[in-house]
Amino acid sequence: MSETSIIADWNLSIIKLFKEFTFDAGLPTIILIVCCLLLWLCIFKRVVKLLLTCASLFLIILCYKGTPKFLLDPLLSQAEKDLQFRASEIFNQNTIVQPLPSCLHNIGGIIVLGSGIYQKNIPGIVAQTRLIGLSHLLKNSGFEKQWINEKLPIIFSGGVTNIYVEQSEADAMKEFAAYTYGKNIDHFNLIAETKSKNTYQNALFAKDIFEKKNFRKKIILLTSSQHMFRAKRVFLRQGFDVCPVPVATLEGFGEGAFNFANAAKSVSILNEYFGVLGYTIKGWLEI
Repeated sequence: MSETSIIADWNLSIIKLFKEFTFDAGLPTIILIVCCLLLWLCIFKRVVKLLLTCASLFLIILCYKGTPKFLLDPLLSQAEKDLQFRASEIFNQNTIVQPLPSCLHNIGGIIVLGSGIYQKNIPGIVAQTRLIGLSHLLKNSGFEKQWINEKLPIIFSGGVTNIYVEQSEADAMKEFAAYTYGKNIDHFNLIAETKSKNTYQNALFAKDIFEKKNFRKKIILLTSSQHMFRAKRVFLRQGFDVCPVPVATLEGFGEGAFNFANAAKSVSILNEYFGVLGYTIKGWLEI
């Protein structure tokens, strides 16, 4: 049995549940419930004090306005840090790094990674931002006409990840790209990779496509800036020559010193750290 057929059957519900009860809101929630029960039973008072302190500190740290930046900075190159700073300015329209990297020539394709889906033909907001980044890349690269003439492959990668929507992330992105770039997007060789459900599968199934169609494995990889650290190394591990074009994460931080919007952002960044750790243990990253 091939590696791709094995990983296609992973139970994502179990993985999501594990994340929820390790570094997401599930952890302090369970701790607080246990503490309430122990308080009502009037037992293990010292344990209750310790658990309440840990849960409270965890929530305070996650909600603090400086936590997302503190967690994000180690994952970003200097160019990506500058990109995030510019994107935080309300009137800024650039979603990709400026200037563009010098590795855009002689590529065999562009791979755009998915990130959720709202409903049919409408990808999640992060995926929409990546598609806007794709549009900016195509129009400002200086290679647009050449890539159209070459019928350059653009691979949208993402399987069915929303239990309420039968459409894959890739198919939704492929349709939505006509809004962000225009109808001329059809002048490229658009391919939907509809089986992957995580970054590792993105790379593995993309590798299958490139090898079957004999595409050059020098690619432009387009994903969010905070995700690029892990994604680039996963694709390198699969033998791709990667030209990274990170897209700004446009999620705003909450106002004030403490805000649940900051906690949501912090948790999304922590997901990258756990992803890097897990992928390193599995040997899925190019170190």
